[in-house]
Amino acid sequence: MSDRETEQRHVERTVGDVSSTEKVTHAIVAAVADATNTPISALETSLYDVVEPDALADILASSASNRVSFAYEDCMISIASDGTVLVDPNPALGGYASSASHSIT
Repeated sequence: MSDRETEQRHVERTVGDVSSTEKVTHAIVAAVADATNTPISALETSLYDVVEPDALADILASSASNRVSFAYEDCMISIASDGTVLVDPNPALGGYASSASHSIT
């Protein structure tokens, strides 16, 4: 088991403005880095390779009850229209996180 796997933890962050692509993107990447105890510069996959950040921000800003979930960097990411970003590290995803599964509710 690697150090990365043993030092993972659930992280919750809040984005003040979900219509801002830059703020949403930064909150997700920073939360994943924190959850996996990995420097942002050492994350293996670009968020842009997994999800379209502009579309994500548009979906979140379009309704007060939207939530988007997807896999990124061996973590499950869930972000709600209220700006809540949840990151749940899941080593069982190993290698599958780069192919995102999207659910919009």
